[in-house]
Amino acid sequence: MKLLLTVSACLLSLSLCCQTGDARVLVIGIDGTRPDCLEAADTPSLDALIADGIYSPDALNNDITYSGPGWSAMLCGVWSDAHGVTSNNFVGSDFDGFPSFMRRLELENPDLNTHSICHWSPINDYILGEVVDEAINAPTDAAVRDAAVSILDNGDPHAVFLHFDDVDINGHGYGFNATVPQYIGAIETTDGYVADVMAALTDRPDYAQENWLILVSTDHGGIGFNHGGTSIEEETMFFLASGNAVEPAVLLKDTLDILPAPENCVAPGSAELRFEGSGDAVVIEDSPALQLGVNQDFTLEVRIRTQATSDVAIIGNKDWNTGLNPGFVFSFEYPNGPAWKVNIADGNERADANGASGVADGQWHTLSCSFDRDGMMRLYTDGVFSAEEDISAVGDIDVGSGWFFGSDILEAYSYTGALSEVRFWHGVLSEEAISAWHCSSLDASHPNWESLQGHWALTEGAGLEVSNSTGSGLVGTVQGAEWNQPEGIITFDYSNTPRIVDVAVTALDHMCLTLEPDWNLTGISWVDGCSTTDVARLDRSTIKTTLYPNPGTDQFQITGLSPNATIEVFDPAGRPVHSAQPGSSTHTVPHTAGRGVYLIRIVDGEQRRTLRWIRH
Repeated sequence: MKLLLTVSACLLSLSLCCQTGDARVLVIGIDGTRPDCLEAADTPSLDALIADGIYSPDALNNDITYSGPGWSAMLCGVWSDAHGVTSNNFVGSDFDGFPSFMRRLELENPDLNTHSICHWSPINDYILGEVVDEAINAPTDAAVRDAAVSILDNGDPHAVFLHFDDVDINGHGYGFNATVPQYIGAIETTDGYVADVMAALTDRPDYAQENWLILVSTDHGGIGFNHGGTSIEEETMFFLASGNAVEPAVLLKDTLDILPAPENCVAPGSAELRFEGSGDAVVIEDSPALQLGVNQDFTLEVRIRTQATSDVAIIGNKDWNTGLNPGFVFSFEYPNGPAWKVNIADGNERADANGASGVADGQWHTLSCSFDRDGMMRLYTDGVFSAEEDISAVGDIDVGSGWFFGSDILEAYSYTGALSEVRFWHGVLSEEAISAWHCSSLDASHPNWESLQGHWALTEGAGLEVSNSTGSGLVGTVQGAEWNQPEGIITFDYSNTPRIVDVAVTALDHMCLTLEPDWNLTGISWVDGCSTTDVARLDRSTIKTTLYPNPGTDQFQITGLSPNATIEVFDPAGRPVHSAQPGSSTHTVPHTAGRGVYLIRIVDGEQRRTLRWIRH
């Protein structure tokens, strides 16, 4: 979709692209757009701008990911400690000390025609409305498009800001996720509005002489149904600068390393499935293989990574509204931990036991419980015995609604955190087996291997299907939860990618304002305008590669590497399964490695990069 060039090559040519003619700028803000979802959507208009521009899917708003602080940072070129906005109520703002780029343009030359058209009215009400020549609070995104087209058709604009809000609205309503059709559909609809605006722009009679710069970006990403936190899904944004004087380039984060994490019981490179409440779950449809009845002994294990200990359903098969309801559940002791617990009941009798405290520390922990139906249930925390309780009085625990990971069977009592390695055994596992295998990958050498009924590793890394490695069916379906590659397992360097504060500074530079030191701007310009830019001192070269087919089955090819480049392939469990001699282009992955997201680590001299390959 995008033309990948090294930025060093771009910088060599920038001296040939200096500003000429009547400088003008169009800034398009698309609220709440995750770059990975932009990639997944069908966006021919934005793709055309990307092909002719500087683009980064790895730009950051690494400050406060609410809309008020985000748009203030984008439009003013400084962070919240300067502009003062920390929430959507704009209390504490200092737009006199740190004005928007529009206000700086008007102060420099009041004859410039400036326009702001916003679906989210607080942008005009607080940041731009009193400083631009025309501020329009539009009731819909379509109305934003219509007003922009009218101005471009009939006016003489020099600086225009457009705010589209429907992507963010659909993210809050349906989820910020590439698998959500409403969210992806809103991105594609907005792309159609951008197409109409760009048609009006390029149809202007003097367009070729007006030297337009088009900047497109967003204020934040999202996770689950919300934003405002510090996760990489919320902080990652996209940055696009396109125009006749811009040399195309793609700016990517650099991979530092893949770090082992044996102390966390998770192999390096492992993807994780994140649950953010609001009914996020993995659903295993009801099956005879899940029936436990009155007498079936069984053992359950799950790995969790969380910082919350509320009264949730981590895994289970019951309505958790009351502990007497039939079924079993892993949870935390009521009302807010700190110990984890297990409940089992038949509608009349119940039994409860608490495990160890301290498992909500953001690290991986293994929770295990064996159920001897005419004796004791025994709880183990990270392979160490925690507690036991007599369950001999508990009868039938089947409900007939399947099993749920991340919520109860009514999609309530939702868990917040990550899950992996859900294991379901017939029979009672010994304390020795639980201790020895709580932090290990399963294989046929496990003493209870023949009793394993379900093993959901949750390492697929993509898609809506969760496989059961035993081959006995019981495939899970992801509802709302999101796959994530933890930053702590693969470490990335974002120092060479744009920030949200760069939008305003890039616009000012293109418009030939001198960027005065006493303005204390924290952004930098990514175009060759009239000011001295900091871009040239940064190293933004990257390894240029093409990986195909992706997704694939047994083989893939990588082109664009030097003869000295080496690669190493890690399977979804983080185990190295393939390494290649320098210069190799075709690579075969063993059949035994399974499906899911593979990591391909490339080392080419001093440069490193990690690619993701999805195996069907």
